[in-house]
Amino acid sequence: MPEMAVLQGWDLKRGYDAATKWSPAPDWRHASIERTSWSARPVFGLGQTLVSGNLEVARSALWPKAEPVGLWGIAKRDALVRIARDRALLVGDRPVAIQPGWNAEGGWAVSLADDAWFVFELSGDSARAVCAQATSADLEKGSPSAAVLFAGVTALLYRTDELTARLHVERGFAPYLWRWLETLEG
Repeated sequence: MPEMAVLQGWDLKRGYDAATKWSPAPDWRHASIERTSWSARPVFGLGQTLVSGNLEVARSALWPKAEPVGLWGIAKRDALVRIARDRALLVGDRPVAIQPGWNAEGGWAVSLADDAWFVFELSGDSARAVCAQATSADLEKGSPSAAVLFAGVTALLYRTDELTARLHVERGFAPYLWRWLETLEG
């Protein structure tokens, strides 16, 4: 009987390249999707700070003008984008200098998240239809939380005006979501 080789460690995956299953990232500086009735583009330079704990006290202390917003709500300026009862993403037009860590007095903690979430804007007459196709959530009913499954990945979805949706997705999923958007007509 022939002797069987016992595979161990990396030998088990020899010849397997996990990177081949991920969508390659486009050149984000020049990325744009233009359709007849909607468009998509990446948004750069926003300040994004993850807040956990007492959200109202944290908002008052850190970003008092931030508007609380949930699923499909409209935030015209800085926003406190709700993820869960005790977690939100503070979003502003520029990064801010906030000391990360725990605030025992106020009962909240912050983590800088400027690079953790990638942001897209979908705009135009059919932006709502694109969002409705990507999620099973009832956009018109909304929710206090902006977190939703969007094309199969967790994202934060709200609007900046009637025809412009803003979508925050964990950075690693941005190329996948972009490729998904590219497949849509409109």
